[in-house]
Amino acid sequence: MRSTRLSDSLRKNQLWNGQVTITLLEGRNIPLGGLAEVFILLKLGDQRYKSKTLCKSANPQWREQFDFHYFSDRKDMLDIEVWRKDNKKHEELLGTCKVDISALSMKQTNCLELPLEKHPGSLIMLIAVTPCTGVSISDLCVCPLGDPSERKQIAQRYSIKNSFRDMKDVGFLQVKVLKAVDLLAADFAGKSDPFCVLELGNDSLQTHTVYKNLNPEWNKVFT
Repeated sequence: MRSTRLSDSLRKNQLWNGQVTITLLEGRNIPLGGLAEVFILLKLGDQRYKSKTLCKSANPQWREQFDFHYFSDRKDMLDIEVWRKDNKKHEELLGTCKVDISALSMKQTNCLELPLEKHPGSLIMLIAVTPCTGVSISDLCVCPLGDPSERKQIAQRYSIKNSFRDMKDVGFLQVKVLKAVDLLAADFAGKSDPFCVLELGNDSLQTHTVYKNLNPEWNKVFT
């Protein structure tokens, strides 16, 4: 029973089967005013990215790329916020827009001009949704091979008698990413924003970013 609950939990909450690659190109006619700086916040479910900050331009050009995990069963909307920040570090929301990722064409790059809701201006970006074999991301305390019943199910799934059921399903790989120690500082404050990238063939996975830390702990399991 516990094994079934674990499997259902992984499938429902942790399994992702694609990657959303977003290239933030530029803004057009953004109402900044004065010498304000502008930056973008991108949110897809519980994943978040912040663009670099640009200033003194109603048509800022970022040319930045961001990769999100895509959970096809969640139907999350991509939320985009445009913010301005003045010299006193006061921040003000200039506008928002949304993108329904599930409505985009798969395996191709979609060029979008997104008008800001209830505000002038728009954003230009490229969005590509690339499917991949299902990958689960879990904490150390909840991972498939950590439970004896789950381990037995996996062993049966990849036993010799079941080896020809799905010729594309060739095995089961699990990688635990724990921590890093004594990393080099990447900024003038003596800190870094480290993350870990796993690559296998043409596929890559990335942990979350641990900000301002030279001894980051991720404690994640990729399966």
